Amino acid sequence: MIIGAGIAGLSAGLRAQQLGMDYSVCEQEDHIGGLSATQSVDGFHFDYSGHLLHPKDPSFRAFLHVLLGGNLRGLSRRSSIYSHGIFVPYPFQANLGSLPPVIKQECLQGFVKAYYENEDLPTDRYATFLDWILAKLGAGIGKHFMIPYNSKVWTVPPEKMTCEWLSEYVPRPSLNEVFDGAFLKENKGLGYNARFFYPRRGGIQALPDALAARVPIIRLNERLVRLHLNEHCAEFQSGRVVPYRALISTVPLKSLVGMVGRQAPADVVQAGRNLRHNSVLILNLGVKRRGLTDRHWVYIPERKFRPYRVGVYSNFSTTMAPPRMTSFYVEMAYQKSWKIDKIEARDEAVADLVRMGFLPRKSDVVTARVMDVECAYVIYDRHWAKSRRLILDFLESKDVLSLGRYGSWEYSGMEEAYQQGRSGVDRLTR
Repeated sequence: MIIGAGIAGLSAGLRAQQLGMDYSVCEQEDHIGGLSATQSVDGFHFDYSGHLLHPKDPSFRAFLHVLLGGNLRGLSRRSSIYSHGIFVPYPFQANLGSLPPVIKQECLQGFVKAYYENEDLPTDRYATFLDWILAKLGAGIGKHFMIPYNSKVWTVPPEKMTCEWLSEYVPRPSLNEVFDGAFLKENKGLGYNARFFYPRRGGIQALPDALAARVPIIRLNERLVRLHLNEHCAEFQSGRVVPYRALISTVPLKSLVGMVGRQAPADVVQAGRNLRHNSVLILNLGVKRRGLTDRHWVYIPERKFRPYRVGVYSNFSTTMAPPRMTSFYVEMAYQKSWKIDKIEARDEAVADLVRMGFLPRKSDVVTARVMDVECAYVIYDRHWAKSRRLILDFLESKDVLSLGRYGSWEYSGMEEAYQQGRSGVDRLTR
């Protein structure tokens, strides 16, 4: 049995189908895709913010082309940071040239100081993300981008985070690249997302739709409410109680512990309480006029603006908006305890887009939809590694594999979700 029809669950279903296994995919919503879904509103198409494909494994890249055929478009990143009233090319740390001279000097001095005074240690040797920022990039780049931006996204300061999520997600330029970007030329190719793919038609929903076409056994509107681990049964909101030999879950790991209830030992229950995440409001906007910006997305570190990122769907594919229209996504992170007013957040975000020059005027907005992603980014704090491992090992001892971005409780993308779904089924056949 497979719980969840997002990328990981559908990938697991596809692999089970290929191997001729007895399986079913159960999805709580009335549609497939999870957060890799697309909504259609007033002729606009909105994803759950920017869901882009960055294939690293050649076999996954080849599979995407088989799966989507001609409905896949390669794009070169056009991205910036809005800082000090200007658009700084991404990545900030390698493109300091357009900053005000005093800011550029502060960032360069900090980087050079960090470069020559700190030993270049492996990432896992730094106790906190803040330590990594100061040692690898310096105090100036930390002050003007890395610290404020990451504090906005994660909703916790970098000194409260570990470095286990970093890998390729934060580009670290060389000394020459920093000076080139400050005085000579724009550094365009740094970072894992310099080149990406996106469907020509259908939004990111095209990917789960293409997977689902190969997975015939999917049950919609089946919400898991309880796992009876000792009895190997899954209980659904519909009243169905279904036995299983082994189960693959893509439910957020923290939620899954709650569904196990008293059959989980006390240390596992406590580990579930220790898992933390943020939430994200996604404001999707349909706007009059095309060509308001040529950028794909923009990072916004400064606290005076509510969003941390703005992206443009219709720059990924013109089919995401009607003719002569533009479709935006605007991301705002929060903690549930903050009790934010979503209408107020929406209005502030639109006003911020006008202030930054994305929109000529508020009245140009013809459609506004707020999506609330309650479990958005997993927070890598000092409890993350031990708590996650304890829970995953306990579940596996009970024939439950928890995988995918939220099932594995990690910061990862669609490629990893696909690979985990496939490899999870293979593990069950050994």
